[in-house]
Amino acid sequence: MNEIIISNDKLRIGILPELGASVSFFKYHQEKNTHDILRPYEEGNKGPDSNNASLFPMLPFCGRIRGGSFVYFGITRKMAKNQGGIADPIHGDGWKSVWTVNNQTPSSVELTLSHNKDDGGFPFSYDAKILYEIIDNKFNVTISVTNVSSLPMPCGLGIHPFFVKTKEVELDFTTKMVWSNESDPIFDKPYETPATWQFKGGRPLKNAVFDTCFDGFDGKASILYPDLGISVGIKSDEQFKHVVLYTPRGKNFFCLEPTTNASNAFNLAANGVIGTGIKSIGPSQTMTGKISLTVNG
Repeated sequence: MNEIIISNDKLRIGILPELGASVSFFKYHQEKNTHDILRPYEEGNKGPDSNNASLFPMLPFCGRIRGGSFVYFGITRKMAKNQGGIADPIHGDGWKSVWTVNNQTPSSVELTLSHNKDDGGFPFSYDAKILYEIIDNKFNVTISVTNVSSLPMPCGLGIHPFFVKTKEVELDFTTKMVWSNESDPIFDKPYETPATWQFKGGRPLKNAVFDTCFDGFDGKASILYPDLGISVGIKSDEQFKHVVLYTPRGKNFFCLEPTTNASNAFNLAANGVIGTGIKSIGPSQTMTGKISLTVNG
């Protein structure tokens, strides 16, 4: 599998175009020390899987399409499940596709993807582009999706990073509402974020277990590693008003995922629920979003 490496004197990042444009490692050099910011990719027993990567893009939607179908402009659209062990299609096509290298420099790479609805997967045709670039201590991810169908299509964007989890790691981000939690039966409307789920001002993650989509995210978050003496700042465009916190029990990673849409947003929007974050883009229109990860000593 082809691995592209972009680097400078502070950051070194691997990218796997053939594995869903996934990131295979993200390392930060600090004087004599090198730290893994994201868990390195390891191929599982069942072969290559972007779900084992350091980071993968989510497009043209984030989260699940419950039941594998949704109604859009009065037409029922269907999509088959795309990940073993998960009953619903999840996170779009991008992370399950082979991407093409369009342009490459020592510190950046641009990848492209053309999706045809007739080949299966998402029931609209689109072109996608991802630009991975590093500037000093900052890693930028810019994603764009262009509708090449003859009808408007619903669209959402996001990234799914797997951050290294240490005993002392702390999170700092602000939310107002909860859209869904996998252990919670409420999926049809958001509710106020409980005080025990607030991370505003900073809070140790410890052994807390989350699989939760929040709303009211201002696009900014900080991940603090007191035991390593480093921090990671997340900054995303204004349209990323949702963030998913995924902290599976007993794992050496956690995920903090800026997204433009809530999980199951297509079906929620079809049922008249507002604020799901789904954007409708017409033929030849493009949706673009940028997220930056900045590492500091």
